[in-house]
Amino acid sequence: MPHLPELGTLRAELRAAGVFEHCELRGWLKLVVFAIGIAACFTAMAMLGPWAAIPAIPIASVLCASTAMLGHEGSHRSCSGSPARCALRAYLTFPLFSGLSVLYWHHKHDQLHHGHPNVEGIDPDIRPFPFVSSRGDHLRCSRGERWFQRNLQRWAFWPMSLLMTTGMRRSSILFLLRYPSRHGLSRAWFLELACLLAHYAGWVVLPSLVWGPAVGIGVYMAVFGLVGVFLALVFAPAHIGLPIVATQHHDWLHQMETTRNLELPRFVSFFFIGLDYQVEHHLFPKIPHQHLPRAAAITAAWCARHGVAYTSMPYLDALADSARFMADAWARDASDPIEVRAGLVGRAG
Repeated sequence: MPHLPELGTLRAELRAAGVFEHCELRGWLKLVVFAIGIAACFTAMAMLGPWAAIPAIPIASVLCASTAMLGHEGSHRSCSGSPARCALRAYLTFPLFSGLSVLYWHHKHDQLHHGHPNVEGIDPDIRPFPFVSSRGDHLRCSRGERWFQRNLQRWAFWPMSLLMTTGMRRSSILFLLRYPSRHGLSRAWFLELACLLAHYAGWVVLPSLVWGPAVGIGVYMAVFGLVGVFLALVFAPAHIGLPIVATQHHDWLHQMETTRNLELPRFVSFFFIGLDYQVEHHLFPKIPHQHLPRAAAITAAWCARHGVAYTSMPYLDALADSARFMADAWARDASDPIEVRAGLVGRAG
């Protein structure tokens, strides 16, 4: 196997290019613009009646999904040099705005997914209930789940993404309920509880008082149902369709073996908050999303010089690839990481 290049040389190039410098003000301004847009959508529905919901709900859902992804930066502490302001961003956009626990997200995403992308039995993102991405995870499921995967997974993945945010909220609530017995009560736990209560009061109770429970709850479910679809459209093509491995090499190259960039028009990329640059995000999660395009150009050139494959695909091609993979993923054995590695090192992508 060819010698694995030192990632430190790439990090030095990126640091010299200034891509680790924070763009905190731009991030907060973007968050304010999204909040104004969401408020405008709800104002239009309140003033113009039900017909306004036809354009307003999808627009609000896109803005809500992008707002949550700004919170994702807060969790990674890439939006500011101040840990306190990163935490503020995370709490504002996750439990308070999105109804999703920060503690849960940190465990699920920052630790398990980023630490073990596409690793069978560990990465939760390749096993979004009730779907699986490998035979090994399929065999770990209950009898009912296995029947679903064999018979319905082929066509149900995208329709059921409407329930993604519901499932994530359920998991985050269960995580919070179990948290005190494992870690004890903490200020962070009480803060999350207060933010979640405020979330449901602001998103469900108050609109129900204005419009009635049926409309208030219906609008909430419609907006966040579409948020789930948009989040699936962001995250799934970045990993699904790439190798699922039974074990992993604990080095930086594993991130490249299981991640790809998505080539998008600039206007669409604006709403992805950097998550179309998954290769760079996984290698260096502290890079602010505003600098990821520049980081991608440097990383691609560095990989070409060192003979390391760099995976980047047009978005629609990656989306089609992920759909084909999920159709029968339950029947596929996880790959041998040595075989995956052999196809990645020593050739330019």
